[in-house]
Amino acid sequence: MKIVEWFKTNFLEDEKEDKKVDYKFVCQKLASEIMIRELAFNMVVNKISSALSKCKVNVYYNGKRAKDEEWYRWNVQPNVNQSANQFWSKLIYYLYNYNEALVITRGNELYVADSYVKNEDYAFFEHTFTGVTINGYALNKTYRMSEVFYFELNNRNIRNYLNGTLQLYSELINAAYSSYLVANGNKGVLKIDQFAENSEDFTEQFNQLLNEDFKTFFSNANAVLPLYEGFEYSQLDNKGTQSTTRDFKALLDDVISMTANAFNVPSSIANGTVQDTSKAIDEFLTFCIDPLIEMLTDEMNRKSFSPYQIINGHYFKFNTLAIKHIDILDISNAIDKLLSSGFTCINDLRILIGLDPIDEEWANQFFMTKNYAPIEELLNALKGGDET
Repeated sequence: MKIVEWFKTNFLEDEKEDKKVDYKFVCQKLASEIMIRELAFNMVVNKISSALSKCKVNVYYNGKRAKDEEWYRWNVQPNVNQSANQFWSKLIYYLYNYNEALVITRGNELYVADSYVKNEDYAFFEHTFTGVTINGYALNKTYRMSEVFYFELNNRNIRNYLNGTLQLYSELINAAYSSYLVANGNKGVLKIDQFAENSEDFTEQFNQLLNEDFKTFFSNANAVLPLYEGFEYSQLDNKGTQSTTRDFKALLDDVISMTANAFNVPSSIANGTVQDTSKAIDEFLTFCIDPLIEMLTDEMNRKSFSPYQIINGHYFKFNTLAIKHIDILDISNAIDKLLSSGFTCINDLRILIGLDPIDEEWANQFFMTKNYAPIEELLNALKGGDET
């Protein structure tokens, strides 16, 4: 049978022939795995950097908030080439990608190092940094630990462990994608009568039909399939076996959720789910942003101020209130309570909800309703009433 011989020639491998590696397939599989990992990682890190970039870095001297050059370079322009948003985005990306980040000062400017070598030769002496490069420019200088801001996220780089776990999910996603293509592909039956099979031109016609004509027919929106005499093709109805991209998306959501959980970001925030957003943001602040900010401020404070200055109220503090959207009408009762109890002034509340302060003396004063009084005064009033 000529059909059997054709299948042996095209599909059955000779046992003595060495198997060749399909490098194109390997490269495509590797590229899809890297793409899936990087997509999930960048989605999660972008959420963190976007949230942090909304936080203003307040500077305090002797316990009082101030705006000076130090405030300006952390909140507006760290260096001549970057805004504060760009600076923090790069810092957070390096921090979560490499588990550490180095910021050097050059004059009054701050730069995130692209690469460097950390030297830990001595346990009880300052560590040093060499081979520092910024935007491709190598700095021929050895930096001491006290001269730089060195931020370290965890004791171990969690992304190395995460990549190994996500590799399994990448294989599942590739399998789901392949199943989707198979289930939704064009399928049909090719009938060949005995006279056509025994013709002299059968092998040439058969190869032409399968290798070229069918490929052109299925890859074009409008096409005509030429058939030789004795060939009959009929399309199979695969409506009952068609697959959707739902399984593929579900696996991709699992990858994003796993990446988010590794970095203490709620899955609903990473996946863009709008349900229970307020609760998710509270968890995001508590387990991700607050620990991150504490690590950043610890390093910023100890490198910017002396112990004496810190004891006397010199410090940095991130304001995280801008991360969570505030509806004035929803918190109007809370605003009234804060004002009437003398807890805060009008300008502090206006800044809290994103409004500009009022340039009036009374806006900085503290008020309290007459409903509040010390317990001693209340007891004295009651005692006086009993005596009368």
